[in-house]
Amino acid sequence: MSRNMTSVQQRNTIRFGSAKFEVGESIDKLVDLGAMRGVQFEESWKEMQVKSDNAGIIVAGIAEHQAKISGDLMEINLKTLALIRGGIDKLEAVPAAEGKKAAVKLLTGGLSTFKPRVARITNLNEAGEEFRITIFKANSAAGLSIKFPEADAEDPAMTPIEMTGTPDTSKVVGEQLFEIYDEQGVVPIV
Repeated sequence: MSRNMTSVQQRNTIRFGSAKFEVGESIDKLVDLGAMRGVQFEESWKEMQVKSDNAGIIVAGIAEHQAKISGDLMEINLKTLALIRGGIDKLEAVPAAEGKKAAVKLLTGGLSTFKPRVARITNLNEAGEEFRITIFKANSAAGLSIKFPEADAEDPAMTPIEMTGTPDTSKVVGEQLFEIYDEQGVVPIV
């Protein structure tokens, strides 16, 4: 016989489904990255402690406060990749020539300063209510890695995407890294 050790405290705070991953130059210019797998959010920091020789820990806090949103991108769109990578690439249209289709090419190398991006994930429940996380100042944390599956595989080629955020010091202290906005977990007022 199984015994429950607790019960559900607030059912509407249990999240189901994946999330839409968006990146943009600003909040009002977000671009949906499209089909993905494994979308996730993670916050991290290094613990900082000031210790004394005779009175233990005087102060504890955090340093290197970061947040990241990551996932495996299934839609390998060069325009989207250039946006994610924050200005370290050139994107060029290649016109159609006789016997060849028009194309686009991404060129990289020599540009080394990122232009920060806004990164956001949004989960919608069945009622259309949002649970979203926005990182205000994020950069691409790794170079491209595109893994092509075997010829008969059902999965497509994918590339991992990781946007790492650091505090945006132009914002108010306490509001510089990310925001979690929740319409789903709000307890109705009766």
